[in-house]
Amino acid sequence: MKTIKAPAILAVISLMLILSACHHPASEYTAIRELHGHKWPRDSILHFEYKPLKSGNKDFFVFLANTDHYPYANIYLIVRSTKNGKLFADTLEYEMTDGRGRWLGVKVGNDYENLLVFKWNVPVDTAETIRFELEPATRNNERLEGDTVLPGISRVGIVVKPHLTNRAQ
Repeated sequence: MKTIKAPAILAVISLMLILSACHHPASEYTAIRELHGHKWPRDSILHFEYKPLKSGNKDFFVFLANTDHYPYANIYLIVRSTKNGKLFADTLEYEMTDGRGRWLGVKVGNDYENLLVFKWNVPVDTAETIRFELEPATRNNERLEGDTVLPGISRVGIVVKPHLTNRAQ
């Protein structure tokens, strides 16, 4: 019978402590839309509605899944949110590849899934409903009007999590 040495036990215990420290809370809200044919048309604005389950500060993310057929190293999104009758709009740019051209995100099947933060530490109340719109800000360096469709985008959504002050960004 083989015995386990003290350094191996310490390594296992250390790994367990590290993994438990990295725990992130479950999402309070997740809404993801499948895009037909892995294509996001320029004129397709995706709508989402979030009703908080608990009051408190929240972090808002864009969920984005792309395939190898996405032709760019980054993506531009127009994100609109309406809270308490006020409209907030942002044009956001997210990197899709690292410096070597490798896709960022977690590989799941044929997709690379990313959670991209767009609002951090936002106070919300259960009495309010927050509406979101996501729209691709398409472009093409050879044409003024931009692409009519973004190929290789398979799913898009909104994820809301309780805010943690020590969450890694």
